[in-house]
Amino acid sequence: MKKILLVSTAALTIFSTSAFHVSSVYALEKQKITNTLLDPSNKVKDDASQLVNAVVATFKDIKGHWAESSILTSIKQGIVSGYPDGLFHPDNKVTRAEFLKLTLVSSGYEVGTTNGGTWYSLYVTTAKANNLYNESDFPSSDWSKPMTRLEMVHVAVRAIGKTAASDKEFMYIAVKNGLISGVGDGKLDPDGTTTRAQALTVIDRINKVRNGETLKVDRVALANAEKVMNAKTDFWGHVIRTTDLPKNAKNYPYILEEYPNEMYEMKPYKTIDTNSMQLSKTDIAFNSKPTLDMWKKTTESYYDQILNVDYRTINETWATKTFSYMNQSNRTTLAEMKRYVKWVKDNKIVISGSLTAEPSMVMRSEKRHMYFIRSKFEFTLKSFTKYDEVMFDQYFKAASIKFKKGKKYEGYVDIPLSTNANDYDMKVSAATSFFDFGSVVRSAE
Repeated sequence: MKKILLVSTAALTIFSTSAFHVSSVYALEKQKITNTLLDPSNKVKDDASQLVNAVVATFKDIKGHWAESSILTSIKQGIVSGYPDGLFHPDNKVTRAEFLKLTLVSSGYEVGTTNGGTWYSLYVTTAKANNLYNESDFPSSDWSKPMTRLEMVHVAVRAIGKTAASDKEFMYIAVKNGLISGVGDGKLDPDGTTTRAQALTVIDRINKVRNGETLKVDRVALANAEKVMNAKTDFWGHVIRTTDLPKNAKNYPYILEEYPNEMYEMKPYKTIDTNSMQLSKTDIAFNSKPTLDMWKKTTESYYDQILNVDYRTINETWATKTFSYMNQSNRTTLAEMKRYVKWVKDNKIVISGSLTAEPSMVMRSEKRHMYFIRSKFEFTLKSFTKYDEVMFDQYFKAASIKFKKGKKYEGYVDIPLSTNANDYDMKVSAATSFFDFGSVVRSAE
């Protein structure tokens, strides 16, 4: 029985974040897993298939999942486990800190004991000392932020003993060595977030490469990676396209391959009077990559809070953190966020989603002295008791469609940025909304 308990204990600490208390997870796992694997005389069943069957029976959302094999391998190795609700949640997002820990533990690196800092500080230090992580890999040190595919690639490539001089080279090496495959029709999707299932699949592949195996390569994705290697890119390494341009291409300094013409052609909000091309010629902020990086980070961080709430884990920290990304001239907004936290708990609200802000699509309203950053988003209202005010958005009720529980929605929006400090320390405006400013919102299906 010791062996099984050790596996559970090791697994539980991998994803021990603020979302779930380790003690409650351990209690549930010990009861479910060990009881399933013990016969009436309390002896461990040796047949490996019994373990697989027990795990699948325990975590019913694993069966038939595309990453079932990698998930089972990781559970058996004690790398990761499930959640207190008895499910594995393979499509939940993985943070930067969690992926670093997964990589270190699965590869056998010695981490040491806690030093009194955050739960992940030793893993970050160890990863850096072993050249798995470089400070230039991520645009910020926010380790609780969901890891993008590009960020994951940086760590994965270094984990197999290789490195690169640019983002596009890291992506090429990862695809060429079979560490990642394309999304859909071979798209690389560098800004896409990483799920638990995807992370464990990559971890499994890292270990196979480290053990000398040659992995299957996604040839379509490899061709796309080669194309990116040779293509002209912007400051962020995104491929600039020169064909099949949107009708209003003249309004932008360049057009990116990863965004559809629909996103470019979306009509700007009525108060916007200066387009991206005009800003690129005269605006100091638009021509400063560090400034645009800051605006991008602030916008995405704000909506990472808004689009990821869970009544089982939310507390007032959510409100104070969310408010920190917003223009703070109106202090009543913080009080409203705190009331929303209580409403989330009372109404059993669970939302998951993401937003990507595009720096090359920044526009300005000279009349309102505000910048707007065009963004794409997706969200799913997974759980709620009452439909009213499910999302913290002042125009939620005014949306043109009524959103169905469990259905994924997507769209584009111009997020307003303003400040009460100086011209370029922009925060998300309190007026922001997915359901105003001429946004596009529709079903993702």
